[in-house]
Amino acid sequence: MTRLIDRVLARVAHKETVDAGCSRYEFCKNGIKYLRMCCKDEGCYTNPIGRC
Repeated sequence: MTRLIDRVLARVAHKETVDAGCSRYEFCKNGIKYLRMCCKDEGCYTNPIGRC
């Protein structure tokens, strides 16, 4: 169930960020999953979002 919710949220967030001129991607490093988001007006930031 959690994976389904994550996929739905990812789709919604992706649509919103594309509209705002942002790109986002997720990656794993040292067992931690991160979200990297870059927006043309705000720059980039990386946040931990869970485990890989």
